[in-house]
Amino acid sequence: MGSSSNRSYSTSSRSSVSGMSNISSNNHDAVSDRNMEFIWWLANRLTSYDEDMHKEILEDFFTDDAKYVHPALTVEGRYNIRKVFRVWTSLNKDEPEVTNIVFDGHTAIISLVQNLRPRVFPLLHLQVPATTTLHFKDTPEGPMIYSHQDSWTLEGIVQSMPLIGWWYDHVARNVLGSVLTSAGGFLHTANQTTGYLQFRAEEVTRMSNSIIEQSSQEIQLRSREMTAKAQLMVDQAKDTMEKRVASARDEVERMRQLMRPTPAKAITANDVV
Repeated sequence: MGSSSNRSYSTSSRSSVSGMSNISSNNHDAVSDRNMEFIWWLANRLTSYDEDMHKEILEDFFTDDAKYVHPALTVEGRYNIRKVFRVWTSLNKDEPEVTNIVFDGHTAIISLVQNLRPRVFPLLHLQVPATTTLHFKDTPEGPMIYSHQDSWTLEGIVQSMPLIGWWYDHVARNVLGSVLTSAGGFLHTANQTTGYLQFRAEEVTRMSNSIIEQSSQEIQLRSREMTAKAQLMVDQAKDTMEKRVASARDEVERMRQLMRPTPAKAITANDVV
């Protein structure tokens, strides 16, 4: 597609998009077909290797301080984003392919496939799944992009390499799955054993506390019984001792009377009268 036709389409799109009032923080409804048409157009032009089109998209739909975040770098400002784009298109030959877009009026999540074909090694071709996230904000000129983030997953990079991707899918994942399954089974068994041991320990503790409490009660009861018996024996001994002392006193008094009788009184004339 020529740059002149792209520019004319860009001008008409800007005029139609400038009136999009439903890209606002208060709009939570479904995005209209008009907006989806716009975001698809924007995504395809943004990923295009046409430098003039890319420049026009940056000038029309990016803020001056827009930030571009890539897994390998971060730059700020439209001019710096253009320089990064120029370096990338100089090193890589094929454009990416947009596969899907989700757009809620504020954020666009673009799924695409990066075709990595270095210009110095054109026979090497890797297709890496990637995601581009565009964040919009409202400005007097209309909705503008203030953040452009590219994300490449490690899984996508590994799977894009023929031999490494096969080895990753059929060997590494299976081995790691088996290891994690075995580890999960071991941890499950260990957790069950630990739980059972903890339960038994708590049960033993409860039984020990019960035995200690019961023993303490029995000891206290026996102690009270022995104290009562001892007190009874003391009382009985005391009573017996008192009886013996009283008996001894009576015996002493009897013997005293026996050994020392009271003398008879003399009879006088007055007693006779």
